[in-house]
Amino acid sequence: MRHAVILAGGWGERLWPLSTRERPKQLLPLVGDRALVRQTLERVAPLTSLETSLVLTGGTLRAPMARELPEIPGARIIGEPVGRNTAPAIALAALLLVREDPDAVLIVLPADHIVKDERAFQRTLGLACEAAEAERALVTLGIEPTRPETEYGYILKGPASSLPGVHVVERFVEKPDVATARAYLDEGGYLWNSGMFVWRADRFLEETERRLPDVARALSRVESEPGDRDFDDVLGAYYEDCPSVSVDYGVMEKASEVLVVPASFGWDDVGAWSAMPRIWEADEAGNVVRGDAVVHDASNCVVDAEDGIVGVVGVSDLVVVRTGDATLVCPKDRARDVREIVRALRERGPAGE
Repeated sequence: MRHAVILAGGWGERLWPLSTRERPKQLLPLVGDRALVRQTLERVAPLTSLETSLVLTGGTLRAPMARELPEIPGARIIGEPVGRNTAPAIALAALLLVREDPDAVLIVLPADHIVKDERAFQRTLGLACEAAEAERALVTLGIEPTRPETEYGYILKGPASSLPGVHVVERFVEKPDVATARAYLDEGGYLWNSGMFVWRADRFLEETERRLPDVARALSRVESEPGDRDFDDVLGAYYEDCPSVSVDYGVMEKASEVLVVPASFGWDDVGAWSAMPRIWEADEAGNVVRGDAVVHDASNCVVDAEDGIVGVVGVSDLVVVRTGDATLVCPKDRARDVREIVRALRERGPAGE
């Protein structure tokens, strides 16, 4: 059976002040009127059973996540006591699901991505599931690049596999500089690493034991199930013992039998405010505006007025964001540095955050 594993940790600090620890990016309706995590779950629903899905999120987000996703049984929304990146979370999900279903196939999806063509997404994901089931391979979705992006890792696709539309992964590539990213586009064959994966749970656990022995040892001590009285204590011990490591670095870059399905379905990870012109409609001057804002003689600005009125006059290439208790103004090409404000506020303590 196919099971969705939704990774809903983190809080999108580059989208501060809209995204906060109390209301992070995955719980925001950045496109339409539904939270990103709800959109993610609804996109994958035709391919799996919601009753057997798992959602892994921050410990303090279990309650708001349960309110947003009432169709997911409460015990299957797992609150991580501390962030340890993606590999320990996915390994835990694989263990819990393989106990329930020895033939479990995991569809691992970040909760905070945007997909414009849901039918194309489902077709691509269905093909990835077929590859994982038929080849017992680790399968990832690689996005056909549309620009020389420097904030994504890349995948170099190799020869075609036995399944049409599926390729062997030649290698994974770290985030490039602009010149290298342009060369990738010119050369062809390179895909953006989307962070979306499909594999059999038992196959992933084999690779975890081989590539991440510290995680495997910690996992061997997880004997409880979600809903058991002692599960929170067992979960705390597991995360305390695990290193912080991404599944890309810890497993995918080292594993054998890794396949990629090239994909094109209007994908964006909305990593910073500078991404908004790709997902919100722009006016004739290139401004993208949401909320109660007045923009005059301005161009190529991102304006989000969640509370109150925002006026923007005679400027260009700015990000202006107003929430109930915070305001952000920065050049659009510095939008990824917003995390520096978040770090400074964190150093000031709870009052600053």
